[in-house]
Amino acid sequence: MGTGQTLITILALALLSLAVLNINRGLSSHDVSLAQNRYRLEALSIATSYIEQASQYYFDEAVADTNNTAKTDPNTFSATLGLDADDTTAMGMIEIDDFDDYNSITRIDTGKSSVIYKVFFKVNYVDLSGNRVVPVSYKTFHKQMTVFVMDNYDPPLIYRETALGKVRDTVKISFVYSYWFYN
Repeated sequence: MGTGQTLITILALALLSLAVLNINRGLSSHDVSLAQNRYRLEALSIATSYIEQASQYYFDEAVADTNNTAKTDPNTFSATLGLDADDTTAMGMIEIDDFDDYNSITRIDTGKSSVIYKVFFKVNYVDLSGNRVVPVSYKTFHKQMTVFVMDNYDPPLIYRETALGKVRDTVKISFVYSYWFYN
């Protein structure tokens, strides 16, 4: 083998090494992206399941009362959103009986991957202002639940890339639950 052939062989090996490194980097990047999407999808599923669970409850305790004849008056709805005094049992367990009981509750939940997620709920009365749903301080026939799902791992599993690196991100879903009374 002459000197020219040796140089060509070395150059070919160098090009092959670069190609293998780029392929490996690409595969690694795809694995990270797939894992990130899997955790986001799992967090989204957890949030959706809580919204479905919350929508099975009464809009408000006032509408559950069969003796309440003023069900169409929003002034009879709960003034405070969140757990009421009768929603906690003697053993300290929480008994949710209406939609707004989820307000300010934090739950720890795991998905199919056994990743531990922290789930936080916020419930507000909302109304339409123009084309937007906005939180209001008065009682209406519409309540909005916002579910926040995040992980507690370091480095975070749910994150977004910024110029400073990975920043913890939160999956956030809002749902409006309205009260319709049919007589």
